[in-house]
Amino acid sequence: MFQLVYISKAKKRFTEQELLQMMSQFRQRNAANGITGLLLYDGKGTFVQLLEGEAASVSALYARICRDPRHERVNKLHEQYVEQRLFAQWQMGFRCVESCDIDKHEGMSEFLNQQDSYGYLQHNPEFSIQLLHYFKQC
Repeated sequence: MFQLVYISKAKKRFTEQELLQMMSQFRQRNAANGITGLLLYDGKGTFVQLLEGEAASVSALYARICRDPRHERVNKLHEQYVEQRLFAQWQMGFRCVESCDIDKHEGMSEFLNQQDSYGYLQHNPEFSIQLLHYFKQC
């Protein structure tokens, strides 16, 4: 099983309704390709996503994301082979960071207090895995 985590900046801020419509499409496509994962959105335009599945499928999806005109500054934070999926039951989980009360959890307040969450995660890629694990439980 292959996992890939990336960060990107949206070219515009998306409304909750726009995000829900996109998620519906993503989940159908991911289910057909055996991809699971979690997408986080900070409400300001930064996305962090973990994709997992067969390496060829994940790599093809990541390449598609890199070409998606809704994104810019797409950067891979982490990739690895793992024994099992973290999000086996999720065609694509979704959380909006700004709507979750995470500031009371150790390590999370430092992330939330950043002016540039994109820059913070790009310079602290290991934190992206911690963040995604937290939101799995949220």
